[in-house]
Amino acid sequence: MSAETWKPSPPIDRGVRAWMEAKGFKVNSTRYYAREEVYAWRSQHPAGSPTLWIARPVFEDRAPEELVGALERLGVADRMREAPMARFLVVEEDGELQVTPWPHRPHRGA
Repeated sequence: MSAETWKPSPPIDRGVRAWMEAKGFKVNSTRYYAREEVYAWRSQHPAGSPTLWIARPVFEDRAPEELVGALERLGVADRMREAPMARFLVVEEDGELQVTPWPHRPHRGA
């Protein structure tokens, strides 16, 4: 698999999708941002499209249950509801998962 088409493991993808659906966010699309090494699950809605952005290193050596537990602890669903257009990113810092603002800008001409 090339760097452009990387995807998280099927168990991680299923776990994240199930968590999002349980929180009221039906996943309509996914995308991998190869340059930034970020994977996104998007829930498209007319009033905004809440998107869960996770840095690729977060997926390394984590079970789906551990990742979903961290999303709960970090209040990610509440953040997505409160600011559906905000761009924040789940990252790992010093072995702990955290949420940080992500200033990603869409690529021009893409």
